[in-house]
Parts: sequence; C-alpha cells; structure tokens
Amino acid sequence: MRKNNLSGFTLLEILVALFIFTILSMLLVEGLHHVINIQLVTTQHAERLHQLQLTLLMMSRDIEQTINRPVIINSGREEKAFVGNARMFTFTHLGLANSSETITRSTMQRTRYSYDEQAIWRTIWPVLDQAPQSHAHSRRLLTVAQAYFQYLDKKGRFHNHWPVEAEGHQEPLPQAVRIYLILPQWGSLSQLYVIP
Repeated sequence: MRKNNLSGFTLLEILVALFIFTILSMLLVEGLHHVINIQLVTTQHAERLHQLQLTLLMMSRDIEQTINRPVIINSGREEKAFVGNARMFTFTHLGLANSSETITRSTMQRTRYSYDEQAIWRTIWPVLDQAPQSHAHSRRLLTVAQAYFQYLDKKGRFHNHWPVEAEGHQEPLPQAVRIYLILPQWGSLSQLYVIP
C-alpha cells in the first residue's frame, strides 16, 4: 500500500503569512495616507496661488488704467481722482465693460483697494458721482498677514499718502503705486504698478 503524501500549510506557516500581509497592508495604508495628505496640501497651495495671481492681475488691470477724473461722493463733496494712504487707496479708472450696451453707462469705475481684517478687499461703486443712497460693493480678494501701499511722485520719491500735502505739489495722480504684501507661510511680496 502506498502512503499519500498530502502537503499543506501548517498553522505556523499561515500565521507567518498573515503577519507579513498585515505589515505590508499597514505600510501601504500609511503610504496612501501620506500621498492623500500631500495632495491636499498641494491643492491648498494651488488655490492660494490662484487667488494671489487673480488679485495681482485685477490690481494691475485697474491701477494701470487710472485716469484723472474726480468724483462727487455721497456726502455731496468732491473727492480727488486718486486718494490713498498706507492701508487703502481709492481711484477712478477705465476698463468697465459694457458689452451688452443695453444699459447706458460709463466705462469708468470708482474702485478702492484696502487692507483690513487680515485681507485685501476690493470695493467698487455702481456710479462715479454718487447719490446719497449710493452703496459700494466689497469683495474679499486675498488673505494676507500684512499689507501697505506707497505712491511715487514725479521726482521719484515714495509717499505714504496721496495727494501729497506739500507746497507746490499739484500732481493729481501718482506715477506708480507700490504694494507690499506679507503672505502667511510664503513671506513678503512687492509689486510696482505704473500709471501711464
């Protein structure tokens, strides 16, 4: 009579295989968790970069189309075409689209950029010369740790206020606007926008 040699796994071999499979599974799960975290951080950085690029593009477009057009504000007094300090500036610029031409309106707009509540804000008015009931619309553009603005005169000097309160200084518009931003986790950024 012949003996059948049935070969199989012993209980010890099965336990060792399960132990190895468990270790590999834990390593794979940890690796997958790490990849997901990196993707989340990358997505957040990409979104912040997109907001920064959009803000700088919008500021560039508006500031570089600044014109000398004073306005009447809702209190009834005249405000200069460009008014600014270290935390905000308000100006009149071209570039307001009127593509449908169904509404008769100017292509000029009154805009303010300001630093408040750890953010850059863009405020626009629906009309240049405002009635007492005119209201501005504000939009938060970018989260920043700090921001301030400076204004270049014809002599190449930067000022923290505009218009410059000096004798014989009659420039209605600065030559350029310099913007300093300190971005959380990214550091500082400086931009200079020339007014043609």
